[in-house]
Parts: sequence; structure tokens; C-alpha cells
Amino acid sequence: MIHLDTTFLVDAIRESRRGLEGPARQWLARNRGEALGLSVFVRAEILVGAELHADPLVERRRVLAVCGDLPVVLPDSRLADTYAAVHASLRRQGTPLATMDLLIACLALNEGAPLLTANRSHFSRIQGLRLLEY
Repeated sequence: MIHLDTTFLVDAIRESRRGLEGPARQWLARNRGEALGLSVFVRAEILVGAELHADPLVERRRVLAVCGDLPVVLPDSRLADTYAAVHASLRRQGTPLATMDLLIACLALNEGAPLLTANRSHFSRIQGLRLLEY
């Protein structure tokens, strides 16, 4: 399963709203057979965006239309160990990552799943994380 990052979903929602066939929607069209999912952390981020929108109810419906049927991947007890190791490694390198991005990355690592993102620069510092771009 490919894990979708928040950036991908935001782009897909914006493209859908504007009726555009932009990079996110083009990637979806080219990869119709791929199993896709999102971490609970990505779902939380995307729903925060909806809540902060000028019309939260309309935006929440829009968000759920794009990602509502996608499987939501939940963390298990391995997440704490993975998070601690990756966080410590990045801090030692002087390149820490925002908490939610780190949680998203660590869950993908634990699942052995590639992460589809536009934020390669954020995630490329994490050893072993496979990244896909669109």
C-alpha cells in the first residue's frame, strides 16, 4: 500500500475544486490500480484544514469526498521505538522534522510503505523511507 502525505491530498482537493487535471490528479489517473491509504496523522491534518476553512462543513464534505473511503492506517506499539530512533538521529544531525511529518514518516516506515509526497526535502533525511513524487 502507498501512504499518501497531506501535501498530496491537499493538492488533489484543490485540483478537484478547481476542475484541474494537475499533478496529483494526473498521478491518480496513471496509477489507478495502486492500493492507497493514509495514516491517521494525515487524516487529522487534512481535517484540521477543513475545520479552519471559511466554511468548515462544506470543506469537510469536500475532504471526505477525496479521502473518505481510503483505508486509515493506525499505529501500533512499534511506532514509539521508530519515532524515538528517527527523531534522535535527525536531532543529532541538526535536521529535526516537525512532529506530524515525523509521525507520518515513521508509520510508513513501520508498514514498509512508500510515501507519496511533494515534500521530498522534508522526508529525504529519513533513512529507509521510500519516497514517491507526483
